[in-house]
Formats: sequence, structure tokens, C-alpha cells
Amino acid sequence: MDFELGLCGSSLERQARPFSHNTKEKNVQHPFSSNGGLSDGPAVAPSSDMENSTGQDIDEALGIALSNLGHFRDASKVLEYLELKVKHKNDKVTEAADRTLDELIALLSRKRKLFSDLKENINSYSSSIAKAKEVIEEKKKHLIGAIKTAKELKFSHSLRNCCDLTQIICDLKLPVEAELSRVKNLKEKILSRLFLNTFEMRSSLENLGEIKWGIDREVNNGQDTLILDDQEETPDVIIEEILEDDLEGLTELVFVSHVVNPCHFYVRKYSQKKEAFALQTKLEKFCCSKSSGLLPSDILELGARTFVMSRETGMWCRGTITELIPVEESKYQRKKPCGPIRYKVCDVALLKVFLIDFGSSIVLIFSGCDPAERPDPATLQTIETHDICLFVRKPDQHIEAELAAIPPLAVRCSLKDVVPKNEDEGWGEEAKTKFLEMVNNKVVSMMVFREEDGVLIVDLRKPPFNEVSSNVPLSLKDALVFLDLARFKLQLPSQLENCTVSHYRPPDIPQEGEEVFVVVCHINSPSDFYLRLRESVESLTLPEKIQEIYKQENGKNLEIFCPVEGQACIAKQEDGNWYRAQIIGLPSCREVLVKYVDYGNTANLTHKDIRKVKQELLSFPEKAIRCRLACIEPFKGANEWNREAKERFEELTEDKLMLCSVIEILDNNVLSIELFNASADNGRKLSINCQLVEEDLASYIPGYTERTEVRPNEIWDDPLEEVSKTSEALIPIDMEPVNEGDFRSLCNKELHGRISHVVSPSKIFVQLLSSERILESLQEEMASFYKESQPQSVKWESEMHCAVYLQDVGQWQRGQISRVVSKTSAEVLLYDSGAEETVEVSCLRKLEESMKTIKALAIECSLTEIRPTGGSTQWTATVCECLSYYLTGAQVKIVIQENDAGCALPVKILCKDETGKMTDTSEYLIEQGLALRNRRTGKADGACLVSKEHPEVHFEQENTQLDGCTSKIACARNGTVPEENTTISESEQKSLKTHELLPHSGMDEVYKSPIVPEAKIFQAVVSCIGGDGTIYIIPKLFETALNKLMVEIQNTFKGLGLLIPYCWKKGEACVVRGSDTLWYRAKIVEVSGSTLQVQYIDHGYIESIPQCHLYPTTFYTRIPPFCIPCQLYKTLPIGNFWQQDAVDYLQELLKNEEVEIHVKELPDNPWDKLSISLYFGGISLSSFMAYQKYCVAEDCQDIQKLGTFEGDLSPSYLLQPLPVPGETFPVTVTHLVSPKEVYICLDSSGNLTKPSATERAASCDSESLNKALKWCNKIVKTLPHLTNFKKELPCLAEYVDGLWYRAKLLSVTQLVPVQILVQFVDYGTYLVAPTSRLRHIPCHLLKYPVQAVRVLLAGFRPASDDKNVERIPYSPEWSLKALWTMVDCVEGKRLSASILTVSPEVTISLYGDDKNLVHLKLIEMGLAELDQ
Repeated sequence: MDFELGLCGSSLERQARPFSHNTKEKNVQHPFSSNGGLSDGPAVAPSSDMENSTGQDIDEALGIALSNLGHFRDASKVLEYLELKVKHKNDKVTEAADRTLDELIALLSRKRKLFSDLKENINSYSSSIAKAKEVIEEKKKHLIGAIKTAKELKFSHSLRNCCDLTQIICDLKLPVEAELSRVKNLKEKILSRLFLNTFEMRSSLENLGEIKWGIDREVNNGQDTLILDDQEETPDVIIEEILEDDLEGLTELVFVSHVVNPCHFYVRKYSQKKEAFALQTKLEKFCCSKSSGLLPSDILELGARTFVMSRETGMWCRGTITELIPVEESKYQRKKPCGPIRYKVCDVALLKVFLIDFGSSIVLIFSGCDPAERPDPATLQTIETHDICLFVRKPDQHIEAELAAIPPLAVRCSLKDVVPKNEDEGWGEEAKTKFLEMVNNKVVSMMVFREEDGVLIVDLRKPPFNEVSSNVPLSLKDALVFLDLARFKLQLPSQLENCTVSHYRPPDIPQEGEEVFVVVCHINSPSDFYLRLRESVESLTLPEKIQEIYKQENGKNLEIFCPVEGQACIAKQEDGNWYRAQIIGLPSCREVLVKYVDYGNTANLTHKDIRKVKQELLSFPEKAIRCRLACIEPFKGANEWNREAKERFEELTEDKLMLCSVIEILDNNVLSIELFNASADNGRKLSINCQLVEEDLASYIPGYTERTEVRPNEIWDDPLEEVSKTSEALIPIDMEPVNEGDFRSLCNKELHGRISHVVSPSKIFVQLLSSERILESLQEEMASFYKESQPQSVKWESEMHCAVYLQDVGQWQRGQISRVVSKTSAEVLLYDSGAEETVEVSCLRKLEESMKTIKALAIECSLTEIRPTGGSTQWTATVCECLSYYLTGAQVKIVIQENDAGCALPVKILCKDETGKMTDTSEYLIEQGLALRNRRTGKADGACLVSKEHPEVHFEQENTQLDGCTSKIACARNGTVPEENTTISESEQKSLKTHELLPHSGMDEVYKSPIVPEAKIFQAVVSCIGGDGTIYIIPKLFETALNKLMVEIQNTFKGLGLLIPYCWKKGEACVVRGSDTLWYRAKIVEVSGSTLQVQYIDHGYIESIPQCHLYPTTFYTRIPPFCIPCQLYKTLPIGNFWQQDAVDYLQELLKNEEVEIHVKELPDNPWDKLSISLYFGGISLSSFMAYQKYCVAEDCQDIQKLGTFEGDLSPSYLLQPLPVPGETFPVTVTHLVSPKEVYICLDSSGNLTKPSATERAASCDSESLNKALKWCNKIVKTLPHLTNFKKELPCLAEYVDGLWYRAKLLSVTQLVPVQILVQFVDYGTYLVAPTSRLRHIPCHLLKYPVQAVRVLLAGFRPASDDKNVERIPYSPEWSLKALWTMVDCVEGKRLSASILTVSPEVTISLYGDDKNLVHLKLIEMGLAELDQ
């Protein structure tokens, strides 16, 4: 029961008295009962002798007490009312919630939560009322007792002496504000009604309400009243859940149809595409009819509905007239309209229409008029016309009734919580431009937060199915704020927790106890720095690849609009290059803090200097590994490292190869390591950790004891005690080394040594481990002797011995001048290492005689039993580079082989692989295809690098089936086989001389000739069209072998090509790294400067390639090319050679397409062109090119296929043969005219049993037709436009997807402009198309029967009691709901059919997936009934 209740008492005075306890009233008679109780009877007047001061005080106190008692009585009534009201509220809210929530079954959990909240609130409120009642009742009893006592004291003077009169008066005047305020608060805390926000129930049913306490307050003359207002129609607070976490499901796919600014734009729901299509169909049908046109006398009224045509799209749209300006209008009339604004069409100068389905507006201006106020053309679509009636249609009552059920499709939206950056200036044009750039023509995910005055408050986000490379940001509002085009009202951008952020692969870190070679790339302190492992070939290519991609991109499609912490990106460095990075902070709205993941340094950048990372770059792991020096801390336990320690650490590690020993792997994969200087003299490693401690720049951590053992020389070194006894016996105790000539008699003996220098497999220099002490002593002696020496004025000549100072390593070494380069430089052979160096003469000194007595400590060796590939006597740069990288500095075992008087000691070199097993280096080179086994019948003088005669060798027949090779030789530095290309010295370059090609032209001396398939007719793929018109084909039967070869090449060659100078020769075989980063077989076509022209022998095309992307190799030359060069048989190009436009056309038409090859004539030379006839889509290429006037073909018997029907010929399509009646066969429904009338195609793919002959023929025809149409789409521009519009005439028509299909003409629907109704015969669908979308059909397409068959479905008819108002216009006996239901029943389903009759019309029974008749669902829904 809802009513208003006041606090009423027994007198008007108390009723009007304000709610206060200190009101003083005089001359008020207070009722009193003789029995001490309260009475409504007449009062007894007091006697005159009691009128004294005490009596007055008692009277005053009694008056106040009685007033307060009255207030308590009123308060009790209020509490009783509130108790009654809350019970009533409980019933009402429970009933409302129960009624509403029971309808929403999906929200039962939410319902329980609401009831729980309701019960909790009711219990809390009831408890508060009970407590207030208890307190007031207690105060009432106390006050009543005080009143009784005061009345007795008033008439009994004797009692006053024995009572505390002051306390009694104080009790009577006791204030009651606290209790009355408590009641007032309970009165104000009125339960608001339950508000259920059911917006977008179909999308999400989660946005319901909460039950909260409302504050109901009225102001009456500035004073608070106790009137309880129970107006439920307008709750004080509309309860909405606005937390994003509770609305994650309230999303819908939309696309933006019009943008005014980010707070005023319109979207259309993706789910309403069916309604949009139906609406457009109805509008087109109505507006194209003659009866819908406007007359000059028709009236246009402001606010009326109308139809208007958009010039941009040519579509008719629904709209509302929002502005009318007549030809002559005074300002007074415009400002003060006296009624509905309406004008005749002939009197209108400007008409503005708001498109309710798009959100934009169209302005029509009569050409002869110039209205005073023209719209802004940048924001509105403006059309100037001489006749407004051409663009406007007036709806009639019938079409309005039809379209009434379709609500406006454009929904007005506003981005949540964003405002312009400068509210005074409003939204700028840049904000709108960026908004459109991010969402235009894209399907986006719209998250709805609430609705305000008919406007949805939303955020637009990237849909969950979209790709990483898409330009839609994770949150559009966050993106605009980040771009500094907008700002948030209150809160910061959300963190986008559920959005996917791309990351790089974590770095590949070594294991604990492992020792690897590294380079320090960035230092913050000795406890925080980054290093990189010795890079593989792939990582060498990465920086170049990044520059190639991002320096060519303009950045428009790679911008990051809303960066997220942890997101992978590509960032620019100060040097202008791009590097991989990760966003680690967002310091301001337009700045990001990034860390370069391959180097470890950080930088603050603007958003213009970061780009999205492409997927291919995410596969590479991060290169920078975070580390700290183990067991040390800042000097004397300081809190941080001082500047001297950091600078010294940088000095010790900068640009140096370091040996890293992993002590421990800490949290977050931080390595605790010990660093050694790997470039120290004689391989002796100095610990950086210990050196910092020794220099008082660091201290050992507490509890750490410095190791006293000798630090390792190299991690792969064998202990000296393992040196074989044979080698120890050969080296005298006085350290005099033994010449290599002394070893020639020690066949098959093993020696331990270290590789000091590698030139080629035939020239390797080895230092014996037993000579290391001699070398060490010699270098110390030379350093001491020449330390203070000055340059000498000596005329240096070849063969002179000298001491050489090598500035790179800071050492003095012995050498012999091999060549004087100039007056200031000379080339010196270092005979203790075997290397050659070009040095300044100022670095040369005369060698002391005592130092000449020690013989050369480097032994020149040669690998036996191997020879170069390709028939050459010289090793390629690839082999020399590979061997130098693997062996230089490695400790090995050499096994002396049977030898002669050659210049180098023949040996086998054994090196440890990654498993610790000793592997023969020669066998490794053979397995990698870098060398061949040398089968010699006699001793050949082939040990020297340069021999005077070609060695006699017997070539084995190589198997063309490639086997995968695995690396067996371990890298001497880190125990793995690196894939890195390192540079070699100048002396090594001299020895890398390539063999001269034999004087034969062509490629037959390097590669085998291509193999032509034995079959005269075969399928092939056109890989390339040469500049001279040569057609390169790859037979389909070769594809498997080609793919296998490509896999083997990728496994063998990785990274960049040859990085050192190399003398390339025309015709030389090689592999080339293409633009797709894959390696291909190739040959050199032309050498020109730093770039080479190469031909991909397996694909035919020619490219200019930098030398760094090539590798010389002959490993795959015995495998014939898979690509065959061809020419058209008996076809003569115009001008005797193919013109450039003809070549371009062939390239566009044929590249990467499958064709049919007919071999006509084999070439005399296997490398010449194969003469062929090429057919595509059943058309001869020779005939087609002749038809296009590009050539003259002698054999053009099928030229008529390209022609179109002439004269009175009336060609028609062939009909599809149907299965036997009664037989069940699979079908696909391609088009529905009505639930009863459909078009089907035979579908043999869905038949689980053996298909019938009819089905097999239909399937074959369908595949051939698809291929023919595919080719026809390629040449469609060569076909003439249709000029004859005879009914049922076959033609080609362009569908809305931009492709051309077979069709036939049905009727002319419009004359100006001409519009033709056509039907696509292979699908059954209809289209109204202009003549520009109709072309003649080639005759050869008429041989294929039509694929779509019109049939009637048996067994049902329209329901006689179907009450649905929306009907199919062309078949009104059926409702639109029945049509859409039938679409759902057949769309994407595996259907089967059985023919009942074929005359007069084909009638079938159509079955669904469950083998039930598809129309049963319509009958169940009351949309159809059984047809008896």
C-alpha cells in the first residue's frame, strides 16, 4: 500500500511545529490525568500558591517532555509505517524480479544474486528499524517515568527535598535529536525499484540491475521534512552495471557506416545482413517502378519519409527529410515557421535527407537555384540535378507497411569516456581521418556499455578472428588517446587484459656448466649486462632482412595505434636502422619505452618510430641474453657499481670475443657467468671476474674462496698428459721442434696439435701441442727484446727474415717477407702460424740470429683422399671458408699418411664433434658435398694447392636421389656446428682461385640437360615467361622430385651467400638466395659489377642478384633441371619476335597456371626449346594469341572456339541429364525462389556409395567447366560487350563478387539506363545488371550442360493460417519467415533428393542430413501444411 504519511499529533500546534526539541511555548495547557497517566480530558488549573520559580521550571520541563513524548509517538508510527512499507516493497520487488527474471532462463545465476542482494538489504533495513524501535521504546519508558515524577513533585513540596530536582529537570529536557535523526535516515533510505536494462537481449542478457538504497529528499522552504515520497515512476538512480569485466560478453560484430566524429558515428550490425539484403531488394523493386515517381505537384514535408538514390553507390535508400528550402524564401519565414513545413516539388531549391540505414545525409540542389546556405561538401553527399524527381521517390502506404517491420539499420554510437583533446576547438579533422583509417571497410567488434538518450556508448575493438597484421587496434578509444587526438574524461586506458599480444621466442641460453663463445653487446653494470652467442648464419641475415622489409614500407599499414606493454615490435635506432624490440613501458601518451631484444639496450621513442612486427620475424629467438658476473659484487659491499668499474668492464669486453662459462641459471633466465678473454695470447684465458677483483674494482661475495687451479686454456683442449708417447719421443727435452720432414717416415702415427691457419684442404698449418712452450718462450723473448726498438732504415726485400709486430693482437712474431707491396708496406709470411699478413714497414725489425735457430713451429699439412668437386683442380671459396671456420684454433689429432716428396705433409685430421666423438674432417667434407673421394690408381702429386697438371681421377656415377646430410664435425669453439660465414684473410683469398670454364657455350658443361616426359600429352605448370617469349614449364610429374630437392638445398645452405670477394664466371653453377629467403639452383648469365644476372634453372626466370646472395657450388649439377624451355609450334610472332606487350600478356595469363602440353617436335640440341601446343581451359594458346593479333598461327583449327555466335544463330545451353526417377542422389541447393521452388546441383562428392554414371558425368563436367570459367575470367576483357538482347540468349555476366559466370538474358527491366535481368544458369540466381557487365560467351563454353536444375519440392503447400504479415512479393502465398526457415534448412547441409516426376515440371523429394524431409520443420512451425 503506497501512500503519504505525516507525523501527526493531537494538536494543530504540534503538527505545525518544526522537528526540534528546544521549542519554547508559553501559555499552553497540557492535559494531565489524576492517576498519573496521559488523558485527553480537560486539564485541572493549578492553584496560585504553586506559582513560584520551581513550579515554572517544572512546567517548562513538563511541556518539553510532553512534546518529546508526542514526537516519540509519531516516530513509532513512522517506524510502523516503514515496517509495513518495506514488507510491501519486498513483495513488489520480489514479484517484479521473479516475473522478469523467470523469462530469462539464461540468467538464473544472476537472479539468485539479485535475490541474495535483496534479502541482504531487506534484512539490514529491518534490523535497523528494530534497533531504532528498541532505543525509542527505552527512551519513551524513561521519559514517561520522569514525567510522572515531575508531576508529583509539582504538587508535593515535601518530596522536593528528598529528590535530585536538577537531575529530574535534566531528564525531562534530555535531547532526542540522535533518535529522531536515526528515524529520519531510515525514512530517507527508501528502497529504489528494480530496474532491468534489457537492451540488446539477443546479444547478451547480462546487463541487468542492482538493488540499491535511494535517498528521497524534498526541500520545503530550506527545511528538511519527514514526508515519505514513494514515487516509483522516477527512481533516483538508474542502476546499471558499467564495469567492463561484467560486460565482456556484450559484444557484436558491426561495420561503421558513417562518421561525424568519434563521439558521433553510425554502425550497422553484421548480423542484420539478411534484413539489409531484403530491404534493398524491396527498395529497388519499388523505386524502379513507374508508379513510384514524383510529380512536380507532389508535396514534400519536413520530417516525412522518402526514398532517395545515392549517386556514389547507385542504391535506393530510406531517408527522412530534415531540411527543405524553397526557391524564394524570406528569412522571416525560415526563422518562424507557422506550421508544418511543406512545399511542392517544383518549388524546392534544396532538399536534405537523412539516411536512416546509413547515418549519413544527402543534399539535392536544383541546378537552376542557388540557396543562401549551402552544405559543407566535405561532410555531406551533395548532388546537383536539374530534376529532383530522378533521385527521390515517395513511398505509398503498401511499401510503408512492408518496411515498417524493418527498423533503421544505422545505430548511432559514441566512444566511451573520450572527449576532444581541446574541448574548446572540438574534434579535429585528423581525429575523424584516423578514425576512418582504422575502421573503414572493416568488420569490428563493438562492446556496448550503456545507452544514453538513444545513443549507444561503446568501444570498437579488433574482432577475435582477425589477423596480427590487421590495422584495427585492440581498442579504438585507447588508440585515439595514444595518438594524442583525444583524452579520457576520468580514468586511464584499460589494460586490455584479454587481447592477444605478439611475443618473440625467448633466447636460446646455454646450460649450466657449458662454455660458449660470446660477444658482450650492452652493459649497464657488471651485475646487469647482455651478451650474444656466436651468431649462426641465420642471425647474420636477420638485420639485413629487417632493413629490406621496413625501409621499403611506408609504414601506413604497420603503425601501432595502441601499444601494449610486452608487445613485440620493430623500432628505429639512432643510426636510422630498424631493429627488433619489445615495448616495456608507456611513459607518456605519445612515447614508448622499448628494449632492443637482440642487443639489450633501451630507448624512449615516439609512436612514429615503432612498427608492427611481421610474423616471419617472430620465429627468430631473442639474441640478447641477460647476465651477471658470478661470485663478485661492488667493491667493499657498496650498494651499486661505481663509474670506474663499469668503464673498466666495458674496456675489457668491448668488441672482443669472450669465453663464457655458465655457473648458474637464475630466475627469469638470467645467467650467472664467468667471462674469459678469448683473444689473449697463446690461448691463455684471463678471467674478467678475477681481474676486476684484483684491480680493487669488485669484491668476492661473502663465503666465496678464489680458486687456485690453473684456468683452462680452451674448453676443448685435452690435458697435456694425454699427448701420445710417440709425439713426446719425437720432441727432444730441449724443446727443439722437429721439422715436418722428420715425420714422413712415421706413417699412421698420431700427433696432437692445434690448427693455426687454414688456406684450403690442401694447405693447413698445424702447431704441435708439445711446441707450445717453445712458442711461448720465444714470444716472451721477442717482446722483451723489441719492446723499446725503433723503426730501422732497412731496404726490405723478398725472402728476408724479420720480426713483425702485429698490432691487432699486440704480439711480435717471426716472419719472412714474401713480397714488397710498396715503399711503406710488405707482405710477410708468419712461419710460426702459416698466415700471411700485409703490414707497414715501420712494424718490421731485423730478426736476431739467435731467433733464427729455432725452426718453423707451424707444419704445413694436406688432407688426403679428397679432391675438389666439379672436375676442377682448385678448391672453391665455400670449402675453404667452411674448413677455416671449423678448424682454426681447434685442438685436433693428425694421423700421418703415406707420403711422397710433396710440399705438404699428407694427413688425416680428426676433430671432436658435438658428442665428443672423433670425426674425420675429410669424411665430413665428402658428406657435405664439398669434396669428392679421390680414387687413385697410382700416386699423384696432388697434395700441393697448385699443381702443374690436372690429376687423373675416376668419377663415380652420382645418385640423383639426395640424402640428408648431418653435420658431424663439431665447432672447435662451442661444441656445435655453426652455420656462420666468416671472412678470411687476404692471403687466403689469393688461394681461392676458380677454374677456367672449358670453351663451350651453354650450360651443358655444368648441368645436365632437362628431361622431357615420354608422354606426348601431359599436364604442367607455367613457371615463367622469358623476355623473348620462351615459355618455361615444370611437368606435374616432376613436382615431387623438385620439392624434395628444394628441401635438401635448404638443409645444406642457410643464411647469406658468399661474403668474401670471388671471381664469378659466366655459366658458373651456383645456388642463389631468392627474395623469399629460399635457396635455388642457378647459373651465372652475366657478370656486371657488384650484381650478377642469374637464371633459376628449375624455374627459368632471370634476376639481378647481389653477390652476397650467391654461393658457388657444383653439388647439384648432376640432377637435370626440372624446368623445360618451350616455344609454340608453327607460331610466328608479329615482327618475327614477341613484342613486349605480348610477353606481358602471356605472363599475366599463364604464370603459375596449370596447362595441358602437347609435344610436337623435340629439339636437335637438348638445351634448345621444345616445340609444343599449349592448351588452357580447352583453348589453344596459339589460336588465342592469333585471335588477339599478337602472332600468326599455321594451325588454327580451333579458332572458332574463341568466336561468338553470329547472324541468326540462336545457341542455347545443354540441359543437365537427370538421374533415374526413384534413385536417391546427393544434391546441393544453390538458389531458393520460394520454399517450394528451388535450384539444385548434382553433388557427387557427398555420395558415400559408388556414384552413378550420371553423377560421374555431372562431376566431370563441373570440374571442366570450373577450369574453363577460370581461364575465361582471365581473358574476359578480350570478349566483346553484348549488343543483342534477345530473350534466353546465352552470355557471360559479372556477379557481385567480381567474377564472370555463364548466364542467359530474361528481360529488359529499365531503358534509361539500360538494365537487364539475367539468370546465372549454373546457380539459378538472378541479377539486374547494366550492359557493361554483360559480354559475349565463347562457343566452347556452350558444350557444358547447365549445372543448376529448377525443381519443385513435393509434399507440402503454404499454410492457410500463416499470420505472418511479411510476404514474398513475387510469391505472396508464402511468408518471408517460411523462406528464411527453408534457407536455414538447406544452407550448408548435405542433402539428398529423389525424383518423383519429370513432367510437366521436375518434382523431387528433398532430404536433410538426418534423412528426413526438409519441409517437416516448416510444418512443425506452422509455416506450411502437408499437401495431400
